[in-house]
Amino acid sequence: MTSNFQNEICINTLSPKPGITIWYAGIPDITQSIFRKDKYHTFRTVVNETFQKDDFTRPFLSDGEITTINSFKALKKQIEWISGRYLIKKMIRHIFLEVLSLDKITLSYLEQGAPFLTHHPDIPVSLSHSNNYTAAACCKNKSQTIGVDIEKITKKPDANFMKIAFTQDEILNLKNDAVEIFRAWTIKEAYLKYIKKGFNESLHRVEVINNEIRHNNKKINVDVYSTIIYDNYVLSFVSD
Repeated sequence: MTSNFQNEICINTLSPKPGITIWYAGIPDITQSIFRKDKYHTFRTVVNETFQKDDFTRPFLSDGEITTINSFKALKKQIEWISGRYLIKKMIRHIFLEVLSLDKITLSYLEQGAPFLTHHPDIPVSLSHSNNYTAAACCKNKSQTIGVDIEKITKKPDANFMKIAFTQDEILNLKNDAVEIFRAWTIKEAYLKYIKKGFNESLHRVEVINNEIRHNNKKINVDVYSTIIYDNYVLSFVSD
């Protein structure tokens, strides 16, 4: 893992295997760099705001993206969305599209919510955010499929969450430990993004046992990568 500064934002880089790049960064760091107003470092309020292009220190959002941001009902959702888009656009331009300005790099969504680059749908990408961090992943091998997820590790989830999130076999094989529970959860979420369905797929049709994935009772031949960052976040990645 290395760290570098992209326009004063500390961006951490992971490369779980050749051709794969994952960037993750602090949302407060991003907001302090891209907003003209110095107030979005605390953004966990209920009320949304109306943003304009001149609210930002540099152009990186299209007119359509500004419209999308202003459709959200909570400032938290707006800030997370803005921060994730800024990070993935910086990464895509750095690796693939150096000649394009950030506002010309846009993302669209498949019917079940999976993001893709509007004008370069062949470049595999994935996004995630949790609490104060956002993560983005891409792959140079355009025949690959990928999924990334990041989650803050909190106290051990209650029994109700466990029954919703995991099958009985998963629960029996999980250690009674918050870190391992969140690791299994992020691997499952990363896989749901990998198959481009997200939560449109039943959580009980996908099982994560000992870092292996079963889908509809069949073992899936994928690579799974998972690591702890900042001591209290887990980041997991699934690829072909």
